[in-house]
Amino acid sequence: MEEVLLIPRIEIKLPSNLPQDQIPIIIREIPKIDRRRHHRINAERLLLDFNVSKVYFKKVLDELESKGKIYKNIWKIKKIFYPNIFIDVLSTKGTVLITLSLNFRNYNYFPPQVGFLTPDERLIKSLNPNAIIPDNQGIKHLIKHNHGVWVCTPGTYEYHDFYFDLDRWELERYGSTCNIIELINRIIGMIDRTNENVIESAF
Repeated sequence: MEEVLLIPRIEIKLPSNLPQDQIPIIIREIPKIDRRRHHRINAERLLLDFNVSKVYFKKVLDELESKGKIYKNIWKIKKIFYPNIFIDVLSTKGTVLITLSLNFRNYNYFPPQVGFLTPDERLIKSLNPNAIIPDNQGIKHLIKHNHGVWVCTPGTYEYHDFYFDLDRWELERYGSTCNIIELINRIIGMIDRTNENVIESAF
């Protein structure tokens, strides 16, 4: 998916007492960012009740714990620190190809933001085009901007932000396509796990 509709840089103003691990990776320690948005969700400026968010975060963890072991040869949980979950994606040989970063800040009022990190947790500039599998329409559901590569598929923040009028998160969030296990497997299904060179460049 091509990058479109970049808005001017906006300044992020967060409470000074907000712990670093509460801040999405995309804006952590970055005072200004480029965002592609319609200003309808505007999640960078909105902080909801952490207690409510943690309840839903716990539900996600419970599901990952109960079903995640089924996929232990495909992916495994690397690290959990609210509101983030890092998941290692394994090659068909069992080596770590790439790490998924899922950010559940303000979940489930907003969908999780999903990006890609190197195995040593650096933001990725670009992925190897030959390692990304398009859908049946030939679309690669990714967005690249100045601070990494992000997933744009139903159930993710980037998708429901851009397609706000067509596919609203609040109407889809309890459906099967937004289930965390289904979402993780769908994203990993976009990656050719036989290719050991998924990452092209990183920051």
